[in-house]
Amino acid sequence: MLFNSEGNLMFKKSLLAAVALILAPLGANAQALVDASDVDIIAALIQEEGYRAVVSIDGVGDPKITSSANGYEFVVYFYGCTDGDNCRDVQFSVSFDMEDGMSLTRAQDFNLEKRWVKVYLNEESDPLLEMDVNLYGGVSATNFKDTLDWWVILMDDFIEFIDF
Repeated sequence: MLFNSEGNLMFKKSLLAAVALILAPLGANAQALVDASDVDIIAALIQEEGYRAVVSIDGVGDPKITSSANGYEFVVYFYGCTDGDNCRDVQFSVSFDMEDGMSLTRAQDFNLEKRWVKVYLNEESDPLLEMDVNLYGGVSATNFKDTLDWWVILMDDFIEFIDF
């Protein structure tokens, strides 16, 4: 017999202590995951970054958040929802009403330069800037806030690009 009952107990305690020490940093760094199933959590994260967040419902019954940055209003639309609930992803969107619109060539020039956002033109050739974000399965709050920061940076880049 390798351990008597007292030695076996000490071994188990030592093993548990070692496992606790190994896992302790994981618990300290663990964050609850954020997904698109709770619009209020997304709104709170937007507000934590210093932006307003007004929750409402879009034309098809899904949630949306209206916000603004640097004087420009944008909307966070929720997609992949079931009856307006349990959504899977979001889309940041802003549109610009330009007097003469924007050429398709100019929109393509911007799209070729930028990785995360895309410009589309509506029927009046006014640009819409959009960024889709897959939240299915969850991301950390830090990741979502970083995505929001990138959205604001890229929105500012576009505003400068079109000299709006």
